[in-house]
Amino acid sequence: MSTKLIVAALLLLSGPVFASDYVVHVHGLVCSFCAQGVTKKVSRLPFIDQSKYTKGVKVEIEKQKLTIAVIPDRDLDIPALFEAITSGGYEPVDIWTVTATGELDELVENKP
Repeated sequence: MSTKLIVAALLLLSGPVFASDYVVHVHGLVCSFCAQGVTKKVSRLPFIDQSKYTKGVKVEIEKQKLTIAVIPDRDLDIPALFEAITSGGYEPVDIWTVTATGELDELVENKP
């Protein structure tokens, strides 16, 4: 095996872990003011990794979605997350894990 191939494999394996990132679809999230309120509420949750994105939350208004970062080795508290979003006046629809390329991977929960 060539040295370049080994280095490339090590770089891929040492990349960031995206298993701690989740995407939440949120109905009603349509303006920057909305984004600020949701970011403020969600970023206060104890399992959010505030070192990523904007205090642990990335908002995409045009897609009505939040990407959140969870602290490694911490459990995602879906009821607390959905309550934080709902208390801001918005409706969480579902939550997905994210692949290393940033694509939606697996549905974690779909709010009835």
